[in-house]
Amino acid sequence: MQAMLQRTLSHSFAMSSGCKGAPSQPATPPMASAHTQAHHSTAKHCLSRQHRAVSALTVRLNGRSSRRQFIVRADADYGASWKDSQEAFLVLGLAHCFEKNENGKLADCFVIEPISANSLECMAAGGKTCFKEVKSVHLGEALSRDKSVFPEDWSAARFCDDFEFRAGACARTWQRTHAQDNLMDIVPLGQTKASFNYSLDDKRVLNFENVVNDDDNIKQDISIDVYGRAEKEEEAEAAAAAEQEKEPEKEEADELDSLLAA
Repeated sequence: MQAMLQRTLSHSFAMSSGCKGAPSQPATPPMASAHTQAHHSTAKHCLSRQHRAVSALTVRLNGRSSRRQFIVRADADYGASWKDSQEAFLVLGLAHCFEKNENGKLADCFVIEPISANSLECMAAGGKTCFKEVKSVHLGEALSRDKSVFPEDWSAARFCDDFEFRAGACARTWQRTHAQDNLMDIVPLGQTKASFNYSLDDKRVLNFENVVNDDDNIKQDISIDVYGRAEKEEEAEAAAAAEQEKEPEKEEADELDSLLAA
């Protein structure tokens, strides 16, 4: 394959650069003219370009074959099993949520959830949150689900869905450089903090079902008319005006018919 490519490139370079027959030319004699020396110099340059092109094609061909051999397929549960250290830093929060009962009324529900580094940074900056308290623990303590390490008012709370997976993901956010350098002192390890902007203005309903209907469609302002609604409305108004003009004429025709019939 490489030999065939080399012969093909040799012929194409020789034809395009005016170096036809350059490889078979004899060595330039010592006293050759300037024209002959220039001819042989051009031939050497063509051969050098030829070898470089063959090498580049060989590398690309080898690269293609290697890519065919090492195809990586994504697994369905990618990211489900990370080797997180049991001593990794993690922050847990007591979230005040709600659930809708059979009567359609909201009932209080408290959930223990892992908190990522950027979420706690937002809370520390004054952002509204439904977390009443937060506590920093080791990842191993969180995964054990031992409520004795938490404050007493956490005992009635339940752990969130996919707790282990979310705990590992949040623990990895605390291993980033920004979190290690700037956020670790918000809630030092083993401490509890509750001085956040706790608010229930926007209630978190865990079993909320979003039912979409036509009333949820955003009505575009008439000033941004991309569907020709203005033209359709004008045509409808013109048709209605024409019908109104025809009504008196129809009434007059009916009266004339009645008089003639009498």
